Amino acid sequence: MDFYRAPTLILLFVLVAVFGALWLQRRTLPPLRMRAGEATTARHRQLLWLVGWMFAAIQLEMEVFGRTQAGIWLAVSRVSILMAAIMFLGSMAPQYFSRRFHILYVVALATPLMAFTVLVSLDPAPGPAMRLILLLCVLAGMLVGVRWSLVKHLLPVWLSLSMTLLVCGFGVWLTLRQQYDSVLALAQSGLLLVTALLFASAFRRVSAGVVFTVGGLVAWSLPVMLTPVIGAVEVPVLLMRILNLVKVVAAFGMIVLVLEDEIASNKATQLRDRRARQEMEKYTEIFLEAMTLEEKNTQFDQICEVIAGASRFSKSAIVVRNPDGRFRLAGSAGIDGALAAALDAMARRTSGDKVRDIGQKLYTRVLGHLVLLDLTTLLEPGDELLQMNFLAVHAIVIRGRDQELLGTLLLSGLREPDEPLLTEDVLPLELLVARLGTAREHQVLIRRLLQTERLAGLGQLAGGVAHELNNPLTVITGYAELMTDSDGSTRDQATVILNEARRMKQIIESLIRFRKATPGIRAPLTLETLLQDIGQLLRHDLEGAHIALQMRVSPGLPPVKADGDQIRQVFLQIVKNAIGSMNDLPEGIERGLIIEASPVGNGVQITFTDTGPGFAEPSRAFDPFYTTRHQGDGIGLGLSICYSIIREHGGQISALNALPRGAAVVVQLPACSPETAPSLLDDLDAVPASTPFSHAPNRAT
Repeated sequence: MDFYRAPTLILLFVLVAVFGALWLQRRTLPPLRMRAGEATTARHRQLLWLVGWMFAAIQLEMEVFGRTQAGIWLAVSRVSILMAAIMFLGSMAPQYFSRRFHILYVVALATPLMAFTVLVSLDPAPGPAMRLILLLCVLAGMLVGVRWSLVKHLLPVWLSLSMTLLVCGFGVWLTLRQQYDSVLALAQSGLLLVTALLFASAFRRVSAGVVFTVGGLVAWSLPVMLTPVIGAVEVPVLLMRILNLVKVVAAFGMIVLVLEDEIASNKATQLRDRRARQEMEKYTEIFLEAMTLEEKNTQFDQICEVIAGASRFSKSAIVVRNPDGRFRLAGSAGIDGALAAALDAMARRTSGDKVRDIGQKLYTRVLGHLVLLDLTTLLEPGDELLQMNFLAVHAIVIRGRDQELLGTLLLSGLREPDEPLLTEDVLPLELLVARLGTAREHQVLIRRLLQTERLAGLGQLAGGVAHELNNPLTVITGYAELMTDSDGSTRDQATVILNEARRMKQIIESLIRFRKATPGIRAPLTLETLLQDIGQLLRHDLEGAHIALQMRVSPGLPPVKADGDQIRQVFLQIVKNAIGSMNDLPEGIERGLIIEASPVGNGVQITFTDTGPGFAEPSRAFDPFYTTRHQGDGIGLGLSICYSIIREHGGQISALNALPRGAAVVVQLPACSPETAPSLLDDLDAVPASTPFSHAPNRAT
C-alpha cells in the first residue's frame, strides 16, 4: 500500500468531479458562438476527457491500495490506464472509424489493445497458440492506427503515419520477443505522445491550458516510454512520485482549456451583442417614412451602404417588386456595376413558371428568415453570373402585412466566414426588412389613397358639372332640331350645332359614368376566355399596325366575379390605347403588346405592356380629359371610365412606364374564392414573365 500517493489520488478525484460539473454545464448550455455541430463535438470531446480521467483515477486508486499485483486486478489496472490514453486520443481524433458503418474510432482501437492487455495480465507465460493471438491483436491495432493515419485530420498524414508505423513496428518486434509488458508500455507512451501533438495542433495558442495539458501528457509518457530502455535499473521512488503528479497537471490543464473556451465564448458573445446593438442603432437612423416608389430613388442605395457597413455582410442589394409584378434591382452596395447589371437582368427575366418548376430547390433555410438562394436554377447558358461565379447568395424576403411578396434583400461577402451566423447577426436585418416591407406597402397605400381621393374629387366635380350642363344642352338640342327644318345656310348651321350638342351630351354621359359606373350583372367570369376573345377581336387592328401580340395566362387562373361586358370594355379600351400609342413609332422599332394574367394573393392581376412612348405623367393617366394622343384623337375619358369600372368591382388599376420605352397598365381584380396567404414560392409563382421588349429597368410609379 502506497499511501504517499493518497493526496494525488484525492486531488485527481476532485478534478474529475470538477470536470463532470463542467461537462454537465456545457451539455445544458452550449456556447452561443458555436454551431450546433461544433457544440456537439465539444460536448463529445469533454465527455471522453471525463471518462479518461475516471479510468486514470481508478488505476491510481488501485495502485494506492496495492491491488495491482497479478490476476484480474492487474488486468483491470492496466486496462484502466490504457483506456485513459485511448479516450484522450479519441477526443482529438475523428469520431468515426468508418463513414459507412459508423464505428467509433475509440472502439475500433481499444478492442484489440484491451484483448492483448487482458490476455497478458491473466497469463504472463502464454503458449504458442496464445502468442499467435497476441500477435494478431498487435497487428489489428496496427491496421486501425494506419487506417486512422490515412484520414485527413489535425496532424499531417506523413507525421501520423510515420509515428504509427514506428510504434507499431517496434511493438510487433517486442511481441515476437515475448516482451509483453514493454509492448503495453510502448502503446501507452505512443498514445500519449500522439495526443499531446493533437492538442498542440488543435489549440494553436500559447496559454496556460495548452501548456499544462501538452506538457503534462508528454511528461506522463516519459517514464512509461523509458521503461523498455532502463529495464531493471531502479528508479528513485521520489522521482516516480513526482512524475506521478503530471497526471494532475494534465487534468488541471484540460480543465483550464474548458474554462478558457468558456471565457472566449463569453467575450465573443458580448462583442456580438454590442455589435448587434450598434447595428440596430444604425438601422433605426434610416428614415424610411420618406421612401418613394420612383425608380430613380437613391434611398435604396443608401440603405444598402448602411447594411454593408454595419452587418456581417460586406455586399448587399435590394430587389423590389414593381406594381406590374416584375422585379428590379433598386439599390446595391459593395458590388460592381457589372454584377449589379447581371443581378438586375436575372431579376427581370425570372418567370413564375420557372420558379414553379424549380420548387423548393430554389432556397435552403439557414437561420430564422435568412435563406440561401441557389442562383444556378435561375441562370441561362452563358449568363454573366456564371462567368462571375456568383452562383449563390443569402437572402431575406421582404413582405407586406398580408404576406405579399414585395422584394428581397440579397446578401453576400460574409465577414469572418469561419465564424457561424448567429441570431444576433440576422435579427437586426430581419427587423430592417420588416420595416422596409411596411414602408413600401405604406407608400403603395398612400399613392392609391391619393389617387382615389383625387379622382373622387374629380368625379364629384364632373358629376356636378354634368348635371348643370345637361339641362341647357337639352334645350340647345331641342332648338337645333327645330332649326334643321329651315332652308339654306340656317339648316346647315343648325345641323352643326346639333351634332356638337350631341357630342357634348356623350361627354357628359361619360362624366356621369366616371363618377359612378353602372353596377350591371356580376357573375363568375373566366378571364382566360375573355382575353382570348379580345385578342381575336382586335387581331385585324394589331396586324394592320404591325404589332406582335403575346398572351401569357397562368394555368389554373381563378375566376373573378364581374360584369363581363364592363370588363371587356375596360380591356378593349386599354388595348386600343396601347395600339394608338404605337402608331407614331418610327420604322425599325419593334412594336409589341404583351397581355399577362396570373394569380396574386387573393385575386388576379392582368398586365398590359406595350413598347410605345409611355405616359408623360403616369400618376395622371386616369384623370378625366388627360390624354397623350394628338389633338382631336380623343377626349381623354377612356382610362377614366376604366378606373371607375374597376373601382366599382373592388379592384385596383395603375399605370407605369418602362425603360428605355414602353408603358404598362396593371389591373387587379378580386377572385371569387379568397385563398390563404401565399408562401414564398406561391408569391414567386405569381410573378409574370418579363417582357422581351424592355431589357432596362422599369420606372416604378
